[in-house]
Amino acid sequence: QDVQKFSDSEKLYLYLQLPSGPSLGEKSGSLDLSSLNTAEYMHTCSWIRNHLEEHTDTCLPKQDVYDAYKRYCDSLCCRPLSTSNFGKIIREIFPNIKARRLGGRGQSKYPCVGIRTKTVVSLPPLPSLDLKVTETQSELTDLVQSYSSEVMEAACALTCDWAEKILKRSFNNIVEVAQFLIQQHIISSRSAHADLVMAMVVSG
Repeated sequence: QDVQKFSDSEKLYLYLQLPSGPSLGEKSGSLDLSSLNTAEYMHTCSWIRNHLEEHTDTCLPKQDVYDAYKRYCDSLCCRPLSTSNFGKIIREIFPNIKARRLGGRGQSKYPCVGIRTKTVVSLPPLPSLDLKVTETQSELTDLVQSYSSEVMEAACALTCDWAEKILKRSFNNIVEVAQFLIQQHIISSRSAHADLVMAMVVSG
């Protein structure tokens, strides 16, 4: 119950201090979180949870899983973890999976038994840039008027800072963030809002 009172950053710090489980294909050894970049670790956890799921009757080639993860990191211009640390994090998230050796010597393959690729990939949550819709029009009007231009500018600046840390690139303004998310297919381009944002690229 005391843990529930902690802030998100405090919970994350405690989580990073927890002992980790054994890596895939290893009988001993744990993940030394202190040696990992926090952003890289969170990127990896996010990718694994969003792209993989437990399934007892399925196995995936371990190298194929890592290659897909590496392509994801390359698209974000961030450094992937080593195969060893990547396997250890998978083991932490899916402790029931097993690694088996298939094939003869020199042609061995090591599939992960007990996980599969998600049929529907869930994207990491992004901060909402829209004002909360209230039940009545008068409440909505009051809500809009309660935000000054300075507050909105500060909120956009904070969102840009957040995007730069997560996406590992710089942005001059919130419009560039939105354009990047659309161009990289992180959010859908099939909306009136997306059309309006991308129209600025053409006109510019």
